[in-house]
Amino acid sequence: MNIKQLTTWSGEINRRDYLIWGTILFAVKYNLDRLAGFAFNKRWYISDYFIQADQLAVQELNPDDQIFYLVLLLLSLPFIWFGTVLCVKRLRNAKLPAWAVLFFFIPFINLLLFLILSAIPERKDGNEIRNNFLDRLIPRSKYGSALFAVGIVLVISLAITGLLINYLNDYGWSLFVGIPFFLGFGSVLIYGYHKGLRYKEAMGVALASILFFNIIIFILAFEGIICIVMGFPILLFIAWIGASIGYAIHDSQKVVHLNAFAVPIVFIPLMGFIENLENRMPPTVDVTSEIVIDAPRQQVWDQLVAFSRIDEPIELIFKTGIAYPIHAEIEGTGVGAVRKCNFTTGAFIEPILIWDEPSLLQFGVHDQPPPMMELSIYNDLEIAHLDGYFKSVKGQFKLEELPNGQTRLQGTTWYHHDIWPSLYWKQWSDYILHKIHLRVLKHIKAKAEDKK
Repeated sequence: MNIKQLTTWSGEINRRDYLIWGTILFAVKYNLDRLAGFAFNKRWYISDYFIQADQLAVQELNPDDQIFYLVLLLLSLPFIWFGTVLCVKRLRNAKLPAWAVLFFFIPFINLLLFLILSAIPERKDGNEIRNNFLDRLIPRSKYGSALFAVGIVLVISLAITGLLINYLNDYGWSLFVGIPFFLGFGSVLIYGYHKGLRYKEAMGVALASILFFNIIIFILAFEGIICIVMGFPILLFIAWIGASIGYAIHDSQKVVHLNAFAVPIVFIPLMGFIENLENRMPPTVDVTSEIVIDAPRQQVWDQLVAFSRIDEPIELIFKTGIAYPIHAEIEGTGVGAVRKCNFTTGAFIEPILIWDEPSLLQFGVHDQPPPMMELSIYNDLEIAHLDGYFKSVKGQFKLEELPNGQTRLQGTTWYHHDIWPSLYWKQWSDYILHKIHLRVLKHIKAKAEDKK
């Protein structure tokens, strides 16, 4: 081992040196970041390397946080260089394609890639000894090996999923990134053990693994159909990454060593435990929707404080079990009054925080119902993430008087959810909240304009 292994792009590096250098660099970087956090009165955790990268846009950070993350960025620059150099050299040593270095820049996937590259041996040109047990265990026929590959990764994935959901109550990176990665990666490794693979075949067995996994978790009541549909795009994308890495290993190795197969099996539950122990608080984000109403501001205010029953929805999203508002009522007036917004799954209890008639009505959320009723073959399906994983914090209606006698009405909801990757699930939650807002805003618009 020598320092040139970190600075020059030429040459190769074996798995032992790669593992040692990677461990040293990670330890140094982690402790530097912890010291930076201490200087800014913040705590830094291992999981923050993939959670913080996913949480907030730069423009949403306060000035102190912007300086803190700028310091972390500056500290990371030499480590990004060293890590990229090591990854490229290790890929070259194992005769894997250089494009796989792209996965080094994806949170969570980069940790899996590091462990896999630490496990697979360098490529040898001579005859390599095969594992007699695996030779006998894995079928040689095309369909036999496919069924065996899909079956074995499904059994392991379902066991880990049960651990993450039922024991750790974890709906984080381990579940939504680790599990689909293993489904794609593991199935391709096993499927091509006896023969060469075409890329199309590798993607086919990975797709079969994802499809059967979703069918089984539906049958076992791990999830309902709507959540499966919402999560399927990210599962498919991550499975493709895993399958691509598995295919690259097959394409470069004369004899595939399945020691890399064990890496996700150990790493995914371990990261699940780390996520659970650290109990990271998700960020609070806001969603704002608006509409222009052809009515004066006071007239709009009178309709929104406690709006009447809304007609049955025509939007497809609300026919899937997603909760939607029906009507609202209020007890009292001014700050301290309690508003009750009734949804199809129950009522939001909303104590009034700001009563600035007719400009601003802001309320907290004391209690809230489940966000949806899952579609399932079972009655009264109880799924952990429907209880407390999506939390509405507060809401408001803001009314702006326009010059032509119209009113601009804005509805805003502040919320957080403890499901990762946040960047992906935020797209769904923002979309649903916009639909909920517009259902209420359009109803208020119709009622206010009728009164004009």
